[in-house]
Amino acid sequence: MKKNVRRPQYLGWLVLLCFGQGAMYITYFVLAQSYYSQIQELESLLDRPPLSLSQLVTLWLLLGTWFAFGLASLTIGIGLRQSRPWAWTAAMVLEGAILLISLETYFNRQANILFYVGMTVAVMITFLLNQREIQDFYHAHQAEISAEKFTSRRPVPEPQLEESDERPTPAPPV
Repeated sequence: MKKNVRRPQYLGWLVLLCFGQGAMYITYFVLAQSYYSQIQELESLLDRPPLSLSQLVTLWLLLGTWFAFGLASLTIGIGLRQSRPWAWTAAMVLEGAILLISLETYFNRQANILFYVGMTVAVMITFLLNQREIQDFYHAHQAEISAEKFTSRRPVPEPQLEESDERPTPAPPV
């Protein structure tokens, strides 16, 4: 019951963009972490007070978000490459989250070039995910997996009756 579904033309670009997005967010994480350690050294040399608790929490939430986006993008890229149906849905959710955070940052006038690059990549991935042939490809794989699960169930064995020496007596005719 296996359908012959052709791989979409743009699937390679989609996977490449997902891996690139993952590498980009993990790079942001590493660069921001090293930048923060350099700022701490400079502040100690200039006798400035360290960052306040709210600034530290904001910084680590941002760094953690970038790291989580990076790992999720890499995982989803692997899933898309292996034609996993869940990867299409997970990619749409991830790109929606990235676009939501990027738009919030833009409207609060706190965006820099990193957010614009992230938003651009997210828009390109979303555009590719919404191509009809890519949607059909992942929906066909979902239907194929569902059909395999339905047909691959083993039949339930019938209970074995122990044979005994006594035979049941037939009921008397009425």
